[in-house]
Amino acid sequence: MSLSVAEQQDPVLLHYVDAASQKFAESSSISWRTTAVSFSNGEWASYPALVFLILDKLLEPIDNVRFAAVCKKWHSMSKVYNQATQRWHNKQLLPMLLIPNQDKDNDRRVLYSISEGRIYNNIQLQVPFKRRCSGSCHGWFATVDPTDQGVVTVTLRNPFTKANPICLPPLNAHVSVYQPSYYEHYVPKVILSADPTQNPKNYVVVALYRCWFELAFIKAGQNAWTYVNPAAISYGDVIFYKSQVYAVTSFGAIGSLDVYGTDSNNPSQPPSIKLLTPRKPFRSYCFHAYLVESTKGDLLHILRYYVPKDGAYRFRNRQTVGFAVYKWVLNDEEDGGSIAHKVEVKSIGDEALFVGDSHSISVLASNFPGCQPNSIYYTDDFLSTSPLSDGDEANDMGIFNLEDGTITQHYSVKTNTQRAIWVVPPFNGLC
Repeated sequence: MSLSVAEQQDPVLLHYVDAASQKFAESSSISWRTTAVSFSNGEWASYPALVFLILDKLLEPIDNVRFAAVCKKWHSMSKVYNQATQRWHNKQLLPMLLIPNQDKDNDRRVLYSISEGRIYNNIQLQVPFKRRCSGSCHGWFATVDPTDQGVVTVTLRNPFTKANPICLPPLNAHVSVYQPSYYEHYVPKVILSADPTQNPKNYVVVALYRCWFELAFIKAGQNAWTYVNPAAISYGDVIFYKSQVYAVTSFGAIGSLDVYGTDSNNPSQPPSIKLLTPRKPFRSYCFHAYLVESTKGDLLHILRYYVPKDGAYRFRNRQTVGFAVYKWVLNDEEDGGSIAHKVEVKSIGDEALFVGDSHSISVLASNFPGCQPNSIYYTDDFLSTSPLSDGDEANDMGIFNLEDGTITQHYSVKTNTQRAIWVVPPFNGLC
């Protein structure tokens, strides 16, 4: 089975093959003399023992994805190995950071591993380099495409697979300022209920638009968005939780929406968010907030706090100084799923939370070497309401430790124009 020219020159595969070959040759339990690895004929692809040794060294899911993409045989062997070892079974995979490619002037981005502390320069993804990603979910990215007519359109792209981009219908919104930065701010966040590759006929896309103030959704196969009644207040975040959409307002109120039971074909009766909490459940206003489902299935509410830098306050001139975590306790399903009360969480134990422009994620840190427990990994996702005057510098990223309140860096972006965003490489079909 032969490899392509690109695969023969892949430095990552060469590295793993060389390391695995040496380990295989030195093993006293195997009485077999390894043949010198040659990419000219691809014969080494027929050696299962060597392949399994390579798989044993692939600690990052993205490496497994690249390995399985070489050929059908390797994909099958990777799946068998992962199922036998159960190393990824029922585990939320660790996000990686999609960052600008700072070494070359092109339209690609690269991945940064927080567990290994290194950049995968050889894995370059075709994501529109000069555009902000309005969301990352199930390996798909959402970008907002400007038009001369001021129409707002959203496109879903998956740079990890050969899937065609999904061009969604225009949103019912008009932007009068024809600049890309304004479009990107107009649709701050997009999330998906499922991977369109695995569920092409059964997924839902939810978008926060008009600079956080309105919410719309569209189901697979539909040719128009369903618009939710405006709540006259901005939203901070939105997630899929227990088969419903949960949204949080800038005042901390939580609401839910049953997108599956809503009649999307009746625009005269737009659905409304069902408020589950008081409109102002917190004493103080906190514009920036996130919702995340914990590894235990709890609904967590994350508040992010800023202070002005250099004593002067502008929208972009601020720095994150801390987070607060609350757990919302829901009543029984018979009560309509309303929320009973909130509990402040001083420690999330072994969990690590990832928040930013992407959908919020929780993982067990003990499953991943190098991942800090009881911590919140965050990226710079602040969007002002005046993008043309405030700019869009992306420099507020770090790791917040809930135990001692300290902040450390996970990666420092050298450019001040391109945002980093969390992404979980698709691992479906390999575990």
